[in-house]
Amino acid sequence: LRTPIHILRGNLEGLLDGVYEATPEQIESMLDETRLLSRLVDDLQTISLAEAGQLHLNVEQVNIAELLADVRTSFIGQAEEAGVNLVVDVDDADLTVNADAGRLDQILGNLVGNALRYTPVDACVCLEAESSPMGVRLRIRDEGQGIPPEDIPFIFERFYRADKSRSRKGGGSGLGLAIAKQLIQLHQGKISVESELGKGTTFIIDLPR
Repeated sequence: LRTPIHILRGNLEGLLDGVYEATPEQIESMLDETRLLSRLVDDLQTISLAEAGQLHLNVEQVNIAELLADVRTSFIGQAEEAGVNLVVDVDDADLTVNADAGRLDQILGNLVGNALRYTPVDACVCLEAESSPMGVRLRIRDEGQGIPPEDIPFIFERFYRADKSRSRKGGGSGLGLAIAKQLIQLHQGKISVESELGKGTTFIIDLPR
């Protein structure tokens, strides 16, 4: 939180002192920082409520094929710009779970966004779903750089980022995977990860029906 606040304060003081001009570009830059602050506050509120068991879920029957198609629609522009193939593969068009569709979309959006960030041109990010003994298994699989083995035990911890070079603006707050884990646990589900350096990463989500 301190970083965007510091940037905003510095820019506003610069405007008042006449160091900067109030150009549309300068104002847009400050607006970006307010968006980042809002996202950080929302993330912190979500994870705090989830950990306290006070986050309400709007549970309904969710069609998995439709959910994954919606996620693909949300990210297809970003994928095309990055030159990445974004594919959906569902083995049963009638596959459903009782869940909060908005929260599942939030979880998948975070995982797909991360996958696109680390997947090279002409490689694939795949959203897969199938029936499982537990109910439904989702896989978000990429052909990116992979996660170092020493980082894997910690990636679901809040504020932990395997890539230390990522900025908060470019790489998020380090809360996305912690939030995903909490939301999946609220659904009585499980999340795990498999990764190999240079070959890619697969996040596996098991949800009861």
